[in-house]
Formats: sequence, structure tokens, C-alpha cells
Amino acid sequence: MEELSEEEPPGSTPLIRARNLEKALKQKKFFIKFEGASRTGTQKDRISALHAIRARELGYDTLAVATCGNYGASVSYYAKIMGLKSVAAIPESYSNSRTEEMVVNGTEIINVPYKYEEAVGMMKDLANDNAWYNCSPGSENSHIDMLGYEKIAEEIVSQLGHAPQMLSVPVGNGTTLSGIYRGFVKLKSAGFTDRVPRFIGASTAGGNPIISTWKKHERKIVDLKPMAIHESSLNEPLVSYKAMDGQAALDSIYNSHGFGEYVTDYEMTYYSRIIENTEGISTLPASASALVAASHVLSKLGHNAECVIVITGSGKKWTVQ
Repeated sequence: MEELSEEEPPGSTPLIRARNLEKALKQKKFFIKFEGASRTGTQKDRISALHAIRARELGYDTLAVATCGNYGASVSYYAKIMGLKSVAAIPESYSNSRTEEMVVNGTEIINVPYKYEEAVGMMKDLANDNAWYNCSPGSENSHIDMLGYEKIAEEIVSQLGHAPQMLSVPVGNGTTLSGIYRGFVKLKSAGFTDRVPRFIGASTAGGNPIISTWKKHERKIVDLKPMAIHESSLNEPLVSYKAMDGQAALDSIYNSHGFGEYVTDYEMTYYSRIIENTEGISTLPASASALVAASHVLSKLGHNAECVIVITGSGKKWTVQ
């Protein structure tokens, strides 16, 4: 793949020893992998850049995405960097759309009266009809997502010097968690680390099929009914009745002898404030779900394991520059 010409490739986000957070929560070793330090403030930059590069190499002139906000802002930014047009389908009910940033980047916005899952299906049809490159979750190009998120595992091992005992990740579609897991499996197979962390999948009590299936001790993902989920302005990145990479994420949790945890909107908000007050890191409440879930699990286990908390998004208002 060609290089991005106008800036450094996304990635290389900091791994921070959260000593003040450890004291506040009485934990032994917490590290924050802060994906919010990326160009548009989200881990999505890792995959948006790869999709933009691949789309141009394949001769496409337009990136298409269904989004609840952060991914759309990231796709919009990297489409502009690569000289491509972009189209984003956004559910009308979503509050964290980041529409203004997309418009500044020249993105065509399609507001749809559907839930996110239906918007993904609609964008698949539109992309096929218009010869757009579809980078929505679950598309024919989604294998690129795994490649992008594998890099998080590589960076953690490089920065920490080894694989941590545990790693906690927010879960929506399950793509980020399963990509990081696959990265650690590859590193272990290649002899760069002697273990794969136990993964903690953190999601909203408003409903997520990955966590609900794990809690039922089932190995095959079971979708939720659309009416069973409860969306809020805080849980939008996590709530789902059909997770596009749900089976891969569920397998990753089981194969790593990990855990799935629901967290409430109140907990996400409260812990995001703890992170900011102790470490000076502003994070989205949904991203703070990883810390909530890790605290729950470590409390249940009754020991202080070394744990990396993947904070997937910044709480700052990110704008295009």
C-alpha cells in the first residue's frame, strides 16, 4: 500500500502508566493505551487510513460509510487527505454525529430514519449501485479492519516489553477487540511474546449481543431483538442488536479465557471523570467503559493483575485542521 503523503501514518499512540488511577482505584498496574491521541481522536484512524489508501489503489473515487459519528469523521478526514470524495449515512436519532467536521471535509451526508444496523445495509446497496468503496463494518472490505487493529497489539508489546496479563476494550461491533486479539495471537506464534492477554469486552447495559451471549455461556453469537436495546447519547458507540464482528469478538473472549461486562451510562460518565481527574486524559464515556469493566472483573477475581485499558476515543471536541 502507498504511503499517506500529508502526515505520518496513524498509530503509535501512547501507552501511559496510570499511577494516579491505580491509587484512586486501589489497583496494582494499570496502563492506558490512549487511542484518543490519534489525528481525529479515535482508534478508527487506523482503519480509515488503510481503506482510503486501498480505495485509491483500486481506482475508486469515493469512500462510503455508515456511521454513528467517530468513524465517519475519521473516514471523512482520510478521504480528503487522499483526494477522495466521501459519503456518510447517519441515523437521524444519533447525537454524536460529528457532522460538522464531515461537512468541512466535503462529505455528502445522508440522514436516514433507521437504526445503525439498517444504515449499514442501506450503504452496502448504495455503494454497489454507485461504484463506491464501502468501508462500513461487515462489508466486503472489512478484512482491512483486522489488519489495522492488529497494530495495537504490536505497539503494546513494543511499548510495554511484553504482553500484559489482561486487556480491556470497549465493544460495539467487536471489530477492535477481535483485531487486537488476532494481533497478540500472531505475536505469540512468531515468538515475540509468550502469552495472549485475557480479554475483557466492555459494553453498555443498553444491549450488546457479544456480552449478552457470553453471559449466557453460549459459544455462538445470538443477535438481540431491535426492541430489546436502549440507546442513549452516551452508549451510542456500544449499543447494538447485531454486532458485525460479533462472533470473532466472542471467540476472542472465550479463547483468551476472558470476560464480558455490561456497564451503565452512569458508570461510564463517572469513570471518564476519574480518568480526567487522575491522569488528565479526556475521554468519551463510552471509551471509559473499558476501565469500568476492568475494575468489575479485577474486583471479582480478587487480585491485582497488570491490565491495559484501551481508551478508544478522546472526549475533546476534535475539528479538522
